[in-house]
Amino acid sequence: MTMRTLTPISTNRVMVCALAFCVLPISFCDTVDGDDDRLVATGIEPLAARRSRDKPLVIGGTRQLFIDDHNIESLVGVVKKLNQPTKHGGNPVLAMVPQRGQSWDADMPISFGSVLFDARQKLFKMWYGLHHRGGGDSESVLCYATSADGIRWRKPRLGIYTIGGTKQNNVVMHHSGLASGVFLDLHEQDPVKRYKMLHMWRDYQVYASYSADGLRWHAYNRGRSVLFVPPGHDSHMIAYWDRALGKYVAIVRDRTGRIDDVRRRLVTDPVARRGWRKLWDPDGDRAPENHSIRRVGQAVSDDFIHWTDYRSVLGADARDPPNQDQFYNMEVVPYGDLRIGLLTVFSHDPDYCRGAVQLTYSRDGRNWHRAANRAIFLPLSQPGSFDWGAIYPLQAPLVVDDEIWIYYTGYGVDHHHQPPPNMTGFRNGIGLAKLRLDGFVSVDAGTTEGTLTTRRFVFSGNQLVVNTDAQAGQMRIAILDADGEPLSGFGKHDCDMVQVDRIRQTITWNGVSDLAQVAGTPVKLRFYLRDAKLFSFLFSRPAGG
Repeated sequence: MTMRTLTPISTNRVMVCALAFCVLPISFCDTVDGDDDRLVATGIEPLAARRSRDKPLVIGGTRQLFIDDHNIESLVGVVKKLNQPTKHGGNPVLAMVPQRGQSWDADMPISFGSVLFDARQKLFKMWYGLHHRGGGDSESVLCYATSADGIRWRKPRLGIYTIGGTKQNNVVMHHSGLASGVFLDLHEQDPVKRYKMLHMWRDYQVYASYSADGLRWHAYNRGRSVLFVPPGHDSHMIAYWDRALGKYVAIVRDRTGRIDDVRRRLVTDPVARRGWRKLWDPDGDRAPENHSIRRVGQAVSDDFIHWTDYRSVLGADARDPPNQDQFYNMEVVPYGDLRIGLLTVFSHDPDYCRGAVQLTYSRDGRNWHRAANRAIFLPLSQPGSFDWGAIYPLQAPLVVDDEIWIYYTGYGVDHHHQPPPNMTGFRNGIGLAKLRLDGFVSVDAGTTEGTLTTRRFVFSGNQLVVNTDAQAGQMRIAILDADGEPLSGFGKHDCDMVQVDRIRQTITWNGVSDLAQVAGTPVKLRFYLRDAKLFSFLFSRPAGG
């Protein structure tokens, strides 16, 4: 098994991925305001004429995805489709210890978590929260587990804290474990601060800690909070180093928007109000006007202590149905020139309070959008499954060989711990879902040939490499000049036909792949697709080239 993280993605590996995946029947294209991708009929995008006059993009050797339409001029006879990850058949990979268990953590639900691969130790590492049912967030603990293969997990007996009368446990923080987000800071020069963590503690304030080994943690800021915007920040919070911004980024829950101000329909519309009370008022003593809406907040820092530029970056708007508007957590991974987020949204059920995952993205690290017409990216499972009620992705997805591995906490009950109809019990654990590398959104063609034409761009490198599944069909690519005319020797019929399912397929024209004569010149690509899927493309240099 070859393991690498998503920051940055290497392009020098040559393994073929044979991952099976599900496809949602959704087509969409860019909107004028750029808010997100909306459903449209297949055809030429309305922005094509304007974009053809834009300045050329400078893409260098960066991997080009199709989550948005940033690099697309037109789509003719093809559609963009959201691809859902495939859940691991052995889920959950880490299950809640049942009530009848004899260990100290019996009957303690698993909450939010973080996962990474430590290349130095060649080891998967996971941090996850445990809490007693009915206990407060601050009473939860943070636990640690390891795995050699990412599937079979071990809970080491660390002997750091006494919990439940024993030190024979895997606890690394004895409070506020539920809302902790851990990451390995490759930017950090001090080995003592190699691991970093944000976590919620007293009065819903955000605290920061560091560790040399991920086990023994020390407080930043002399143990004082580092971020607090009233009324506070509950739920999972995460941080990462954004190389393009040159700053640490914190993603936390934002509760500054009162429902009465920002989601007034839940107050004034009788149907929406009844729906809110059914989902969020199980005891019959609440009203929406007395509560805030859950949104995504963001802040930045140079030193992990002083956080500035706090603001709400993602919240429900008029296009979101009433009561499908509570944004619980968003996990973020830098991916090429994008930041990709996994957002848990409640409720995807009018009768039970259940949260599924949508796909989000940002190109500048500050402005966030939802992709694929806000469709479900990681769906809930059937009644009786450990992930019927809610899915909370761990921070952050990992690349393993040629797959993206997405770990997530699943609940088999709804937000109020109500089981599915006619069922009892409390199922819970951490699961795994896998996606083809770059497989978030593809451009798909049916039995009739269609085309994708890119915007003008300037690239570096001397080979074009595509991630495609054209095994049952075919694909050819023409390189066009700035006016849309094929370059001599690089037209459609000069291109050697592609009929493979391959993560990294080098394109040739009349048997030659070298593009050195074209590099640095504004060009477009036109992909001709039939019975094929295109996931991404990039320009690279061969080993030794």
